Amino acid sequence: MTLTPPEVPTVRLRGRYLAPDKTPLAGTVSFAPPSVLTLPASDVISTTAAKVTLDSMGAFEVDLIPTDVPGMSPSRWSYQVTEKLKGVPPRIFHIMLPGGTGPVDLADIAPVSPYAGNYLPVAGPQGAKGDQGEPGEVTSEQLDALEARVAPRPQEYTQTSALAEWTIPHTMPYRPAVNVYDVSGREIGGSVEYPTPTTVLVRFAFAETGSAVLH
Repeated sequence: MTLTPPEVPTVRLRGRYLAPDKTPLAGTVSFAPPSVLTLPASDVISTTAAKVTLDSMGAFEVDLIPTDVPGMSPSRWSYQVTEKLKGVPPRIFHIMLPGGTGPVDLADIAPVSPYAGNYLPVAGPQGAKGDQGEPGEVTSEQLDALEARVAPRPQEYTQTSALAEWTIPHTMPYRPAVNVYDVSGREIGGSVEYPTPTTVLVRFAFAETGSAVLH
């Protein structure tokens, strides 16, 4: 699937989605660049996401603009990937797609967190009943701390002054996915980086105000 003129560099991205029983999944996957992406050398401006529909085998192929084209504005950014698959909760994450490479498989570059995803529980044989132990004492603060480690809640951030770079602190035990919104509540794209384990840096082509949700 080709979405760009021949003079614009592209990278072929492919992927395939299967259920645990190897049944092909159905749905769509979209790849959103920043709100405005300019390639002066090719006289091209890109403002919309590329959206692909999975075929009967649960697969797709798409040609996308690399994220490191010289002279492109913004110069440092990432694609926001949105998966909408039948029977599966939507997932949003970001990827970098450098040029000068052969076909890339999405499974090789998509981030994976041990705290998110769909799991298939498998019950084993029931063991012998053990002796009842002594009752323990757990404070509400300890329960809250345990819950925060096992299933971190989404964290919200508000940017009140217009900046082209947002520095967002967080307390999650992994690199969170980021959804960014302008003041009207419309989702916008930006380049997401992780300069430290507790900081997210979002870059935009223009100064923006709004909010972000980390999850």
